[in-house]
Amino acid sequence: MKRDPFTLKVALSQSGGANGELYLDDGESYDHREGNFIWRDFVAESAKKTVKISSKDLASKNADRAVDGVELATYNGGNPFANALNGVRVERIIVLGLKNKPSKVTLGTTDLEFIFEDGVAAVGKKEGVASKLTVKNPGAFIASDWTVVLEL
Repeated sequence: MKRDPFTLKVALSQSGGANGELYLDDGESYDHREGNFIWRDFVAESAKKTVKISSKDLASKNADRAVDGVELATYNGGNPFANALNGVRVERIIVLGLKNKPSKVTLGTTDLEFIFEDGVAAVGKKEGVASKLTVKNPGAFIASDWTVVLEL
């Protein structure tokens, strides 16, 4: 399953944000002690008429605590493990709790296909099923930095 595509599920808070982390290593050796792993930060941030969902490398910014609280001397985002997973993609992004249907969803200059199911927004105290946006095949890879922009 190491090379299976990922689904990123984003449940927005009342302020319209969300964050989470992903850590991957080979699960078989102690190569993570040499910096052979992927550690990503996923963040959703709402502005006036947009929601930005991004993936950024966490290991290079946190080399002092990257391996079981032990400092790495150096960290290379292009380590052998990360390189082996370069082609592993995010096959869909699901966003729960949007107020409105986006007019456009993009990754860089590429317009993305999406489906919006109306429902309850994360803002306020309402009962019911959350709205659901599904972005299909965003062209994002699990070991790369990227930002998907939802224009509301």
